[in-house]
Amino acid sequence: MKTTPTKLKYIFILITACISSFAYGQVRFKQGDEFQRQVIAKSNCVLQRGGQTLNVSSVSIATKLYKVTDASDRGASVTISTDKLIDTINAMNQVMVYHSGRPVDPNSIIQAGLQKLFNAQASVSVNNKGEIVAVKRPAMANDTLLSFAGIQPENLSAGSTLPFMVNFPVNPSLKKGYTWKTSTSSAEINYTIYAANSLTTTITYKVSVLGGSLNSRINGTMLIDNNTGMVLKRYSQSVSTGYEMVNGIVYTATRRTAVTEICNKK
Repeated sequence: MKTTPTKLKYIFILITACISSFAYGQVRFKQGDEFQRQVIAKSNCVLQRGGQTLNVSSVSIATKLYKVTDASDRGASVTISTDKLIDTINAMNQVMVYHSGRPVDPNSIIQAGLQKLFNAQASVSVNNKGEIVAVKRPAMANDTLLSFAGIQPENLSAGSTLPFMVNFPVNPSLKKGYTWKTSTSSAEINYTIYAANSLTTTITYKVSVLGGSLNSRINGTMLIDNNTGMVLKRYSQSVSTGYEMVNGIVYTATRRTAVTEICNKK
């Protein structure tokens, strides 16, 4: 199942980039700052090929830590690690549970892969807008494992934004009901200011991604701290339909995913 994480990563770039264009200000990182982001993802996928049907459901709970190891007026260095990872996969009436605080089953390829994912660290340099300008140590990527386990991928590439932030705090002069849209050759995103005050802004968004092996529609809401640009809460629901490849075999696929994120500064 290689296409879903890449597509989700592409959608995340579009969402953060477009919100940043309606914002202002800069972020002042300090050495020793720590940010925590918890992501809970519930996914259900139905794969079909002829008369064969495969149901795969998963629940993933991941807690990520972002630690500022160095900071200046121009930006900061940030180390990214996983503090906790719990993943439950139910496929063909068999249940696999991975818990980062427990011993790994040596006979499970999936658990071994998730353990490597948990132990891996990434390191990036960001400017004072929260944009990644250089990747010092890339994150370990395994799209097939991420998709099968229902774990939400992070885009840690130059030009993207730290996953817990938009580029700037949203401009508080934007009033409730203000809308805007952005489009590419394969995606359209519609945004609406749902609520705004001096402290926070709530934005709802609808995403349509067409073309490729999977077509996706996403409805989401995010609560943004105007002073820091941090996404305090984010919730989204998505439906994707199309084709996925599993072990070299192409299946028609329908995937439904609900994701909840909570972020805070420690």
